[in-house]
Amino acid sequence: MFFHATHKHNYQTCPAHNADVKAQFMGALQSAEEKGVKVHGMYTDVPGHTIFMVLESDSVEKLVAFFDPIVDLGDTDIRPVTALINAIAILQDN
Repeated sequence: MFFHATHKHNYQTCPAHNADVKAQFMGALQSAEEKGVKVHGMYTDVPGHTIFMVLESDSVEKLVAFFDPIVDLGDTDIRPVTALINAIAILQDN
């Protein structure tokens, strides 16, 4: 199952200029696969302190484990998503 995650932090918790926070964030990203999460893409709005992620996992619980090390670095909104072509096919079948 695919998920779109939007992580928003502020300048105090920004990984870009804080070595400890950067290491914490990178550690979480590097552990994704072992926690059952595949990162398909990451994009950022640097001045807006926002990171956008396209993730894949077979359970929400694995996403919780993935985000746990960085949960206190900001707010993350996670939404299940599907390819538009898949949604269209489902709707056409009904």
